[in-house]
Amino acid sequence: MDDLTRAVEMFVSINLIALGASFLLRPGDWKAFLAHLQSKGTAGSLPLALIGLGIGSFVVAFHNVWDGVPMIVTIYGWASLLKGAFQMLYPQVALKRIEMALRMGAGLWRTAGTLALVCGVLVLRYALQG
Repeated sequence: MDDLTRAVEMFVSINLIALGASFLLRPGDWKAFLAHLQSKGTAGSLPLALIGLGIGSFVVAFHNVWDGVPMIVTIYGWASLLKGAFQMLYPQVALKRIEMALRMGAGLWRTAGTLALVCGVLVLRYALQG
């Protein structure tokens, strides 16, 4: 594994672990953040789009591994890129997704957090072994 591939895996694992822990421990804060973005109308979807596009384009540009644990990173990158681009082009649909997330109970936020945390730990463990 080359250094750049490992660096991208570390980057994604850190992001997934932090995001997962935050979803687990602070679901109410995430709902408040999304409610704030929703109150801004279609412009409120742009920060989420920019984050997804930024992370996704970085991963897609530098990590193209389609087997084993590293595939989690590649899939995460493509999903983030496509989601970010879609949110930029169709902000009204992004607002509907925000509305759906606001209706989610804390249990679903914690489930998403657990999934992100597990994926992050798997990728981190793999990257550290390389």
